[in-house]
Amino acid sequence: MEFEYNFGAVGIPLFLIFMLFEYIALRLKGRSLHTYSDSVTSGSMGACLLISEALLKVFTFGVFIWVWENYRLLEFSSASLVTWVVFFFGVDFCYYWFHRIAHERNILWGAHEGHHQGEEFNYTTAVRQSAFQYAFSWVFYLPLAVLGCPPEVYLGQFLILKGYQFWIHTQGIDRLPFIEGILSTPSSHRVHHAKNPRYIDRNYGGTLVIWDRIFGSWQPELRKEPCHYGTTKAPNTLSPLKLNLRHWRNLFHDTIATKKLSDKLVVWFKPTGWRPADCIEADHHLQKEGTAGRPKYDPYSTRSKKVYAGFSTLITFVAGTMFIFLSPQLDAFYKIAGALILVSGVIVATHLLENKTTLIPFEAVRLPLMLGFIYALWSFPVTTTVVNKVVINKSAYEALNYAGDFRRWPDWHPSSKHVVTSSRRKNKTSAMLSGDSFAEKIETPIGPNNLKWDITAYQPGQVWSAKAENLTNGSVIELNYRVSALSESQTEFQRTLKYTLPNFALVAANALYAKKKVEQNSAHSLVQLKAMIESI
Repeated sequence: MEFEYNFGAVGIPLFLIFMLFEYIALRLKGRSLHTYSDSVTSGSMGACLLISEALLKVFTFGVFIWVWENYRLLEFSSASLVTWVVFFFGVDFCYYWFHRIAHERNILWGAHEGHHQGEEFNYTTAVRQSAFQYAFSWVFYLPLAVLGCPPEVYLGQFLILKGYQFWIHTQGIDRLPFIEGILSTPSSHRVHHAKNPRYIDRNYGGTLVIWDRIFGSWQPELRKEPCHYGTTKAPNTLSPLKLNLRHWRNLFHDTIATKKLSDKLVVWFKPTGWRPADCIEADHHLQKEGTAGRPKYDPYSTRSKKVYAGFSTLITFVAGTMFIFLSPQLDAFYKIAGALILVSGVIVATHLLENKTTLIPFEAVRLPLMLGFIYALWSFPVTTTVVNKVVINKSAYEALNYAGDFRRWPDWHPSSKHVVTSSRRKNKTSAMLSGDSFAEKIETPIGPNNLKWDITAYQPGQVWSAKAENLTNGSVIELNYRVSALSESQTEFQRTLKYTLPNFALVAANALYAKKKVEQNSAHSLVQLKAMIESI
């Protein structure tokens, strides 16, 4: 099972729309629960996570597939509802334990802390994630592969889990009757993000909170004790690099500073907040101690810097959406270059929000690179291949002769509406010699198109090929018919369709909608072709 696209990117524009709706709805109610600098920083952190996911996902999912193929103990069908129900609970259970251990152990807290550093709690917080979380979390799901969870079920359930968690990051929804204490809700998740001592290390559940009830980590939200958000020790920076590395940086310093040899290693695996005795500072806060409310970190910046930071972040998200979506198609150079360009965008944005100017001169180079990268992604060609086979009860010569006579295509292919032959072949009984050309009008899943075809090869009883330019949208189509004689009167007929799309809009439309229709039409066309040939 291979990725063609990273469909997680589809959520990015949807999340941005929901963020805007939440902000407007809260403002109409007279509530101000967003800080500009916090929201942009959350977006910057989310972009860093998506970049790391694009670089790591093929590997991590590949390991899951490898374990499933070689070490699964049970067999489950992805077509069975039981499979989806069983592994809904399975994925949620594994997430609970990753999430809990990520809070309770120093090394994993460093890969998760970024999600909790925001001092506001709204939908922008949902995308505020540590860039390194996926480098660790995937290991916790491997037991599902051993138990036999089909990879497509795991991937589907994981997307459901992550999608569900978006809507619970809000203060705009109060407690919900009937489902509190069963499903994760905005109320229960506010508790999870709070730094009040009573609320620290509670409510780890992703979709369900039944695991919190079973394993003793459940805490309902109390009306008499409002939640205060952020980490117990304020990071006091907007830099996504500093925020992502903060806890590990502290652990590294303790590793160097402590005089006790054993502490140099165990500090990484001790409970979150533990430090060697000779490294503890007077104002040190253990993770479990919590803190009360404190002034939020919102540094002054000029209006012009804030506007440009917002513009830079928006451009970064546009580039990031295309980059994440196309990442399985991109080679190593594109991935590395893209990651560097996108990270530079979020660094600049947060730098300006702290009213710093040292990076402004570099914008003369960085911004053109970013715009050039967007253009390269927009015009990145992607080829889709569809292969279908059918056994036809006719000789190979007869089968290919009929299929290659393009004037008959409207008789058996559902997309072909009209064919116009070249004048020099109009009166011939066969119109499939190499070098012939013809025009065709087709109906595609995204509208009518006009094609100009050139036949590139014809070997009677063996192969027929043609190439077309789509005059409507600029795509290129290659069609190949290959026949193999199974007997004198029976033939295996293979149809291979390749179409290369020239821009991101067409690639996205194809991936999300058109490809499935093309595959259905191709399969149906061979059924019709078989019936037509055998009726002669």
